[in-house]
Amino acid sequence: MAKIEIVPGTIKLIKMTDNQYFSDDYKEYISNSKLGLINPDEGGSPEKYELGFKSDYSDSFELGSAVHAIVLQPDEYIIAKIHKPTGKLGVFAEKAYPSVMDLANIATDISTEIIEDASKQADYYVGKLTSKRVETALAACVPYWEKRREYEYTLSEEIKTKQIYLSAPIYDKYNQCMLGINANSKFYEILYPKGLLNNAEFFNEYAILCEVDLITDEETIRLKLKAKLDNFTIDHETQTVTLNDLKTSGKPVNYFMGNKVKTFTVETGEQWVWYDGSFQKYHYYRQLGMYLWLLQCAVKELYGFNYKSKANMLVIETIPDFKCKIFPVNGTHIKTGLEEFKNLLIMVAKWKSRK
Repeated sequence: MAKIEIVPGTIKLIKMTDNQYFSDDYKEYISNSKLGLINPDEGGSPEKYELGFKSDYSDSFELGSAVHAIVLQPDEYIIAKIHKPTGKLGVFAEKAYPSVMDLANIATDISTEIIEDASKQADYYVGKLTSKRVETALAACVPYWEKRREYEYTLSEEIKTKQIYLSAPIYDKYNQCMLGINANSKFYEILYPKGLLNNAEFFNEYAILCEVDLITDEETIRLKLKAKLDNFTIDHETQTVTLNDLKTSGKPVNYFMGNKVKTFTVETGEQWVWYDGSFQKYHYYRQLGMYLWLLQCAVKELYGFNYKSKANMLVIETIPDFKCKIFPVNGTHIKTGLEEFKNLLIMVAKWKSRK
C-alpha cells in the first residue's frame, strides 16, 4: 500500500501571481493539471506528461481570468475600456504592443521584425504570414494600438500596470458575469465570511509548495508538488478551514455537478439516467481533494491549527442568464479525488524511476 507523506519543513504558503506560478522557477513541481496529462481517463499518457502543456488561446480562459482577477484581486486589476481585437489576433496585438507603443507613426513605422516576433509569441500564423494576413492583422490592430497608447498616456505607471484589455465580446460577457455574481448575495459572504465577534481570515491567490515522499514496498521516491488556490478562509470561531474554488462555465450552471434526468424508452420504460457535468468531466474532484489535503497540512504545520475543513465551488455561467451558484463539495467527492490524486502520483513516480 503506497503512502504519501509531506517532507517536514518543505511546505510553503506564498501569495503568488500566475506568471510566477507557471514560471520556470517551479517547472519541476507537479500540479493537478499536469497530473491530467498522465491520466488515461483524460486522454493522458507518460509521453504527453513528458511533453508538457501546449500553449493555446481560449476565449473562455481569457474571460475566466478576468473574472478571477476582479473578484479576487480588485485592488490590483482594472478592466480597461479600450477593446483589443478578438481571438488570437488579440494575443498578437498584445505581444506586439510593447514594441509599437514608442513608434512615431505605428501604421507606417512598424517593421517586419516586430510583426514576425509577435506572430511567434502569439502562435498567430507562424511561418504563414502572407501579405494579405499581415494587412488584415494591421487593419484591426493599428486602431487598437493607437487608442491604447493615447489612453495610457493619461495614466500613472502604477495604474497602467493594472489594466486588463479584453475584446469587445469578452468585455460584454465579463460585465454580465459580474452582474450575475453580484445578484447572488452569498457569493462574497463565502469568500469573505463575517463572524459573530471577529471576521474570518481570508487568503486570495496563494500557492502551496512542498516536497513529498511517495512510499511503496519497493522504494521511496521524492516529488515536488504545487497548487494555486483561488481563496481559502480560516474561521477561528468555528475552527473551520474552507477552500473556495471559482469556475466559469459555458454550460448551464445547474448541470455543473452532474444530474439525474428522467428518460423514457419503449424498451426500458421510465427511468432516471445520470449525466456527468463539468465537475466530473474535468476531474475537479481531484483538484479539490489534492488542494484541500495540501491546505490542511499547510495550516497545521505553519499555524498549528488542526481545524475541520470543507470546500465549495463557486460557479458562474458565461452564457445567458449568467447565473452564479455555490456548490458545497461533499466528503465522498473529496475522498474520490484524493484516491485519484494518489494513483496518478504513483504513475508519475513509476515513470520517473524508469527514466
